[in-house]
Amino acid sequence: MTVRNCEVKCIACGLNCRIEAESKIERSLCAERKFAVWPDKNYFFKRAVNDLVFRELTCFVPEGIIVVDFSLDNILYFLNKDWAEKLNATGLKIILVADRSLLPMANFWMQRYEFSWSVVAVNGNLSNLLKKIKRLMLGRSIHCRRTPSLTESEMRTLRLLAAGYSSQDIARIMACDPRSVYRFQYSLCKKLGGLNRLRELRFKHTIPALD
Repeated sequence: MTVRNCEVKCIACGLNCRIEAESKIERSLCAERKFAVWPDKNYFFKRAVNDLVFRELTCFVPEGIIVVDFSLDNILYFLNKDWAEKLNATGLKIILVADRSLLPMANFWMQRYEFSWSVVAVNGNLSNLLKKIKRLMLGRSIHCRRTPSLTESEMRTLRLLAAGYSSQDIARIMACDPRSVYRFQYSLCKKLGGLNRLRELRFKHTIPALD
């Protein structure tokens, strides 16, 4: 699962054109405001965003919008910076629709990149979610509750866990003692909503080794 192989496609019309930095000339020939969902692997999420947001709400953001499915199922896309740079290169406003458990990871990236993006937390209230997205499409801002952010050490630990490394391996790679790694994992459990989240990541996903 790599960002490079996951294209950003516009769903404003039926052509599903790629929205890439190198295709700006083609994009200038299109009169449609650009709308995209990324990653677009979840059919039901994509269909809901298209039907309830893009078709129903008026967008006043000139360049268009990318709605990001920032969920646990897609977490491997968000472990490295490639995804943020790829989406920023499109020039569209980025809206992260984030699982509550992934808000610390969303905050991690927002603190490091001065992009035109916003985070909307999924809390089970569809009406409230759509109301927040509508405000963003009107060019307004939304109020977000203050939530913790992952640290650099926690994020690196998460990457290595996802790659299948043991705690001892992680300590060796990060040049720290195993107790520090356990502290990072404990902190990750608290921020991401419990030990089961780390187990899901470690045993259900695999990504190439980082080192």
